[in-house]
Amino acid sequence: MRRINAYKLLTSNKLIMIGYDKDLRRLLIWLIGGSRGGLMRYKILKTLRERPMNPNQLAKYLNVNYRTVIYHLEILERNGLVTKAGDGYGAPYLISDELNDKWSILINVVRIIGLKDFKGDE
Repeated sequence: MRRINAYKLLTSNKLIMIGYDKDLRRLLIWLIGGSRGGLMRYKILKTLRERPMNPNQLAKYLNVNYRTVIYHLEILERNGLVTKAGDGYGAPYLISDELNDKWSILINVVRIIGLKDFKGDE
């Protein structure tokens, strides 16, 4: 059996999830818990789940720099966690259907990691 390089798989333009629950959990641990920007990515995901927003709206809502939001949205989009609804400058982003269906996995990952800003099953 051939071993698949998960990093190459997750960072490629074509996102293919094998055993989605397990892979999603690993991906979220890596993106939310494995880096300094994890808390910001979680805040963006939580906000977009409430309602779709464009990067400018997100930046104002979260009270952060626009470029910070763009940076994290690009990472989340590249990994299949958010999608952009349109092509224009002000196009809103929303949570991918896959993540929305498996939101409980994100909540469990956040609990395991113990993010300071986590306030339950919001």
